[in-house]
Amino acid sequence: MLSLLHIENIAVIELGDIAFDGRLNVLTGETGAGKSIVIDALSALLGQRASRDLIRSGHEAAEVSGVFSGPGTDELMLQRELRDDGRSLCRIDGKPATLSALRELGDSLVNIHGQHDSQALLREETHILYLDAFAELSLERYTGLYQNWARLNAERKTLSMAEDEKRARIDMLSHRLRELREIEPKPLEEQELSARRKLLRNAESIREALNEAYYALYGDEETRGACDLAQEAAEAMSAAARSAPDMVALAERLSDLRYALKDCAEEARDFYEGMEGSEEELETIEARLDALNRLRRKHNMELSEILEAGERWAAELESLEFADMRLAELEGEMQRAEEALLTEAQVLTEQRTEAARRLEERMTGELSDLDMGKVRLEVAFEQTEPKERGRDSIRFLIAANVGEPLKPLSKIASGGEMARIMLAMKNLLAEGDSVQTLVFDEVDSGVSGRAAQRVAQKLCAVSRRKQVLCVTHLPQIAAFADSHFHVEKAVEEGRTVTRVQKLGREGRIEELARIMAGASVTDTTRKTAEELLGQAETYKKTL
Repeated sequence: MLSLLHIENIAVIELGDIAFDGRLNVLTGETGAGKSIVIDALSALLGQRASRDLIRSGHEAAEVSGVFSGPGTDELMLQRELRDDGRSLCRIDGKPATLSALRELGDSLVNIHGQHDSQALLREETHILYLDAFAELSLERYTGLYQNWARLNAERKTLSMAEDEKRARIDMLSHRLRELREIEPKPLEEQELSARRKLLRNAESIREALNEAYYALYGDEETRGACDLAQEAAEAMSAAARSAPDMVALAERLSDLRYALKDCAEEARDFYEGMEGSEEELETIEARLDALNRLRRKHNMELSEILEAGERWAAELESLEFADMRLAELEGEMQRAEEALLTEAQVLTEQRTEAARRLEERMTGELSDLDMGKVRLEVAFEQTEPKERGRDSIRFLIAANVGEPLKPLSKIASGGEMARIMLAMKNLLAEGDSVQTLVFDEVDSGVSGRAAQRVAQKLCAVSRRKQVLCVTHLPQIAAFADSHFHVEKAVEEGRTVTRVQKLGREGRIEELARIMAGASVTDTTRKTAEELLGQAETYKKTL
């Protein structure tokens, strides 16, 4: 669970430490006070996408860190620093980590559920994901079979193209390969030719430089070269060293230098004498480079890529030329692959069908707890062609009232109903999930009255199995908190800041009264708030 959250310079939160309870934690406050910023900071800590706009204006960086703990486990600390240059520094237990590593670990620690989750449930293509999560379905075997079947199917489609299309493709591939055989590019050829061309273009100046270097080293009839002078210096120093032992090392260095200079002179001479080339060779190189350049431009590839493409073209050409033979082989392979795929797809269908009945039964109970006892949910199945997740098309249908027909979820559910349906679904999914912390960011939107009381009771019940963090505007939910945090915005030294304060009993009564009455808090609303708090405390004792 999340035991401590530390926030620095995240939006309007300059500095804050929040010590969370292991059960139900509630954050309340005026609209715009910064409640959701706490969730944004936590989301960033868990490795999710974070905008530079989160950094408090006037600062170059922001930081959020969290301490996680659990029964019988060591504490774990996550840290993330956001920089205004877009960089992100992450640490796990003080050691540098990648953002992806932080995200992977974060996914195993916390699930964050926001208002957008209810919108996701309206998209029917997501329904199969919820059912599979509830069924704890493994798709590994099916996925491997599907990928093999799809590969064979794609190959068959390619080979089964119309005869004139196939002939056109063969002609095109043959032309490309014939052109490659004529030009016959080689790896690194272009770089080697470019270097040789540069040498030939500058041959005269290179020879002059080598000649000048050689005579500077060896001299001529009129001038002594560096080699002779170095030899003379070495002999003189050796003579001095015979009487002054401290000069022995210097004499040896001069002797080594003499031989090194001779080696340089001889290499310069060899390079000079070995330089060959002609205008004809230069013209040949220019023509070859021009041909290679045209080939690159034609295919819009580097030569190394063209060589790789050539292998693919040759393989495809061979495949097309022997298409009839390969098609006969494919028919047998496809039949075996499809039989295995459909068998495994049927296994998934049976597992989903069994899970769907359990989900319907469990959702009926969950929705009844949330004051939706008349709502009936059914999982509808349709068979399709094999797809990435099997052959099942899944839709959640509901009947909002007794005697009404089942209709798609998106057609009849209100915002408040969707929030409760999502809460029920998340509660069921959390049962088989190892994640210990659930975060609900204003998922109570559109809920009020008795339904709000039921949602509060459900969140409280969930918090007896998992740690729950909840941002809410409802007094019914706030009253059930085991730890109640008030988020308040203020102006200090000319700047807006947000403070997060844990409330005691009197503070909670005052905050509940404010939520219920707004600015006009009276003794009556305070008394009502105290009664609400007392009812919640009584209910919690029954759990």
